[in-house]
Amino acid sequence: MVLKRPFHCPTVVAQGQDFDEALAGLLDGKSWVLVTSAGWLMRGAVGKIQNRCGPPRALLANVCSNPDVPTVVGLADELPDVDTVVALGGGSVIDAAKGAVALKALSNNLRPFMTHLRDGEPLPDSFAPIPIIAVPTTSGTGSEVTCWGTIWGEDRIKHSVSHTSLYPSNAVLDPALCVSMPGNLTLATGLDALSHAMESVWNRRHTEVTDALAEKAIRTLRRHLLAAMREPNDIVLRSRVQIASLLSGLTMGTTQTAAAHSISYPFTAHFDVPHGLACSFTLPEIARYNMKDDPSRLLPIAEGLECSVDEIPEHLEKWFGELGVGPLLAAYVTPDVADTLEGNLITRSRAANNIRSVDEEAARRIARLALNYFCPASELDAAVNN
Repeated sequence: MVLKRPFHCPTVVAQGQDFDEALAGLLDGKSWVLVTSAGWLMRGAVGKIQNRCGPPRALLANVCSNPDVPTVVGLADELPDVDTVVALGGGSVIDAAKGAVALKALSNNLRPFMTHLRDGEPLPDSFAPIPIIAVPTTSGTGSEVTCWGTIWGEDRIKHSVSHTSLYPSNAVLDPALCVSMPGNLTLATGLDALSHAMESVWNRRHTEVTDALAEKAIRTLRRHLLAAMREPNDIVLRSRVQIASLLSGLTMGTTQTAAAHSISYPFTAHFDVPHGLACSFTLPEIARYNMKDDPSRLLPIAEGLECSVDEIPEHLEKWFGELGVGPLLAAYVTPDVADTLEGNLITRSRAANNIRSVDEEAARRIARLALNYFCPASELDAAVNN
């Protein structure tokens, strides 16, 4: 069988070891830099790595959520010539590291970097960034097994740095690193993984391989995400959600995302809605929208949720209610904001992947219906009172 788009991921994934032990084997004799966030300095993970692996050539620990171009420029300026970069953190840290090694590979020349981000101009054939070892500490983005990273422009427009050389050379999975995630972050990152899996199914680029991976990821999240929120120190539950995130990353790495992500970007850019929440609250409505053209295309999602195709929207809404999506979303937005985003809800490179064509009017209607469901007056009152 010839796949419509070849499935490809060159990242070597290590699992079953403590993260510092795995890194010691990977870094043996190599010069390296550690890119991370301030939180991991305080939690002791950085010290644990240094005790096992020795000091890095540089410690760059100033990455914040949703890294922007100035952040990447600063990292690239501080990045010495080394054999590898270790990115310890969530998707923001791994994406920032991808941006920094990309810019450094361009000799810190911002012009081709920005042309790539803004216009999609391919990076040069000679492009050879420093390899990255990704150590994810959240379970959602899948950036440890994809070749692109999200970088935000100064105008709060979402860009992607992308090249096959930006696949991390290695990914180290240690669920113990995910224990520190609070409940809301566990929820938002888990929903990000769910969105990646579902978006790969209702995607024009889907394959039988990605459908199978997505079904497994959805089933695992459905069975274990809520339990992981309730039992945050349970390493087995954390491991299951972490694997689901990786599987979703593998599917999205082949198909890219679709309508839900297109709609999500202005909610994060203008209202600071966490990305995983922004790209998932519309999933029930998009399921309703997409099944009108070809219900059978949603079968892998139904099988993952263990319901019929017709039941997907209501099943998701009930599950999201158990997860607490409504009150969390209501803390950021009200339903009327959908009407203020005219012209901002369609990112063509994402919306075009959706199996059913979606324009600005349809996207706004989807967003408004989803907000009406998850943020009714009772939810808004509860958010204000809390």
